[in-house]
Amino acid sequence: MEWEKILFDAVKDGKIRELHLRKIPVLKTCNNWREVEPVGWVDHNMKLSHYKGAVVKLHGRIYFVTEKTINALSEYINWKFPRKIDVI
Repeated sequence: MEWEKILFDAVKDGKIRELHLRKIPVLKTCNNWREVEPVGWVDHNMKLSHYKGAVVKLHGRIYFVTEKTINALSEYINWKFPRKIDVI
């Protein structure tokens, strides 16, 4: 529970640490994608991986959704990302 609060506070400022970004769970499936609220867009290269997608909020929790999932759902849902989240 405490990690979720730390992650949410980090994302609110528009910046997130690389360590915290790795702790965010990836949202792969959802019963109703229309309940997902976009928080911001992330595009960051790490040493061994590339995070390209969005940080979203669902039922008060923070998740990461990959660009591949967003593109697949873009026919049905109009995604509007309020800002770009910087990774530090």
